Amino acid sequence: DRSTGSRERSAPGAFDAKKGRLRWPVSQGRVVARFGNHENPSLHTVTQNPGIDISVASGTSVEAITDGEVSLISWLPSYGNLVILNHKNGFRTVYAHLSEITVNEGEKLSEGDRIGTSGEALSGPMLHFEIWKDRDKQDPEDWLKPRGVSQK
Repeated sequence: DRSTGSRERSAPGAFDAKKGRLRWPVSQGRVVARFGNHENPSLHTVTQNPGIDISVASGTSVEAITDGEVSLISWLPSYGNLVILNHKNGFRTVYAHLSEITVNEGEKLSEGDRIGTSGEALSGPMLHFEIWKDRDKQDPEDWLKPRGVSQK
């Protein structure tokens, strides 16, 4: 039920207003696969990454990039364990390849609250991270602070 007043943690448009200034979901690591289309040079196939893949050690703390509510905890092929947070104005964030999930569906989170820990993907230990506005995939690097993840 979206009509509950308790969801109202921040002013309308707060997510939009933070474009380019949102915290990273992990405190270290590096982006190993960027958002968008990627062509395999030997197979000449194109795959699309709907988010970014951040290489981090398994067990790294994964945190909410801003206030939100846990809307879904699930498992999907090629995503593994995942958590989706709902934010205001149709924004959602997706945190995938989690080894441990420490939140519950319906739980309200503040920026920096722990969601769980990173785990393994087929290509190694990582966190897959996405930002959506309604049905449109967003490039997370346009929204996150303009700095390398490895910087503290």
